[in-house]
Amino acid sequence: MRAHCLLASLILVANALPLLGADRPPNVLIFLMDDMGYGDVNALNPAGAGFATPNLDELVAKGVTFTQAHSSASVCAPTRYALLTGNHVYRGRLPGGTWSHFNGSQILPGQQTIADRLRDAGYATAFFGKGHLGSTFLRKNGKPAMNFRDADLSQRFYDGPRDHGFDYSLTLPAGIQAEPYAFFQNDRLSRWNNERMTWETFENDTEARQYFRAEKRGKKKSAYTMDNWSTETVGPLLVRDALGFIDRHVAEKGKEKPFFIHYCSQAGHSPYAPPVAFNPKDPLNTSDLTAPGAVAIAGQTVNKRTDMILEADIALGLFIDKLTDLGIMKETLILFTSDNGVAVGPRSTWSNPIYRDVKDDIPYGGNRLEVSPQNPQLIHRNGQGIAEDGSPLRGEKGFVYEGGHRIPFIVRWDNGIPANQLVRDQLIGLHDVFATIATIAGTKRDENQAHDSFDFSKVLQTPTANHPLVRTSLFIQSNRPWEQNNKKVNNTWAAYQATRISETLDLWKGVLETNIRQSDGKAKAHGVELFHLTKDPSESNNLSNASRLKAIELHFRTQSTQPRTAP
Repeated sequence: MRAHCLLASLILVANALPLLGADRPPNVLIFLMDDMGYGDVNALNPAGAGFATPNLDELVAKGVTFTQAHSSASVCAPTRYALLTGNHVYRGRLPGGTWSHFNGSQILPGQQTIADRLRDAGYATAFFGKGHLGSTFLRKNGKPAMNFRDADLSQRFYDGPRDHGFDYSLTLPAGIQAEPYAFFQNDRLSRWNNERMTWETFENDTEARQYFRAEKRGKKKSAYTMDNWSTETVGPLLVRDALGFIDRHVAEKGKEKPFFIHYCSQAGHSPYAPPVAFNPKDPLNTSDLTAPGAVAIAGQTVNKRTDMILEADIALGLFIDKLTDLGIMKETLILFTSDNGVAVGPRSTWSNPIYRDVKDDIPYGGNRLEVSPQNPQLIHRNGQGIAEDGSPLRGEKGFVYEGGHRIPFIVRWDNGIPANQLVRDQLIGLHDVFATIATIAGTKRDENQAHDSFDFSKVLQTPTANHPLVRTSLFIQSNRPWEQNNKKVNNTWAAYQATRISETLDLWKGVLETNIRQSDGKAKAHGVELFHLTKDPSESNNLSNASRLKAIELHFRTQSTQPRTAP
């Protein structure tokens, strides 16, 4: 009898485990949003969401969602480096991230990306969308250029995706918010030919400058722009190219060779320019809703920002449709997340503006409200997110508080993880993606890489099990001074301490001012605020527990800058 019970138990356990290594590792699609809040997903904010996100809601229903997931910083460039390398941003070239296109990459020589690891493990790898990791453009003589006027625009730039593990790329070096307003295919300046429905590069610099030149844009003096650029077409062009990559991959290499796509959507960031018609089949046609494949976007939700969230939801649905049509959906791991908390948005207000951020002189507090200019009854409440008790998170993009870096984090893998699971008892950051995906892909991680990345793959596989804490601490950079520091010096970090009490996650959070500047971690850290998030998820009660705050300061100095250790 005991043997039969043991056999039955083993069968149940085997059926519950993912198919890691059974046939091959899964395809991996990371869908990274720009400036999307935790509360911008309808399923994660049902009482406040003012618009539908059907494809995201389905992803939640068919996957595993972490309710305590955080971007590595509360702005984009540091997070993008951390996600790809598994390192805190100060381990790269600059402590606040690299934003320029002419000073080299944030990724230092010798630092690997997750794309490097997966390519070495046999994956085909591709990058689509916003980079913000720095680069090096060259003059005709091969020396580094100082600006686009100085560069040979027919050459490929260096320190881009092709130099950091990606076989194919279609890049927007600065997204949609800054020059260059142009696409780069495989790190070469490219122009979309709508008649041929293909990307074209340039034979020489003179030819390139016929199409790519400095133009006046709003109040700015000038910005380098491709002649047929429009913000509304960026999403359709990116989706078209990414879906085409999947088609080519399956046609040329078959379904057995896995692929990794790092898809960095433009959706969510200003300038808010949703297309009237979203149509990857005819990407420059953003106005004709009668065209085959066109989906209505502009004017369908509360405002232009949330219209772009809808655009991303539609794009996600197209990926799922493509994977399903090709018969590889079950073998594909989809990770949907955001680079930081919710953006300010057009005419957003706060219900109880009792706080004031000194950097931008922004009053805020309470419920964050976005009201439709056409229909005042249509309101999107708390795009920055809500806690489990329904209380609003404090702050938004850029802030050290929860709204600045609490993000949606949803993983679906039909052949590998269960459906409809919320993980409330684990604390993770986007820099943990490296270690986790590496494990799932069956590739070993070099101990000299991904210093700040922790593996939560076991939690994904069996989210209802009583796993040890993946993290007992987590550090998140905000890239701005403490809001009560009138001198506007230093920057702030959120420093978390996590324990378990009766199977419940108990979280404390210190807000630290620090001048951290070097990869060796020689930095001061001064605690200025302390919150018991378990009891005060809105961070409204700054506690005076000096000994606990001092302990958090010490832990930050000793742990945040060292290679990962077991939690």
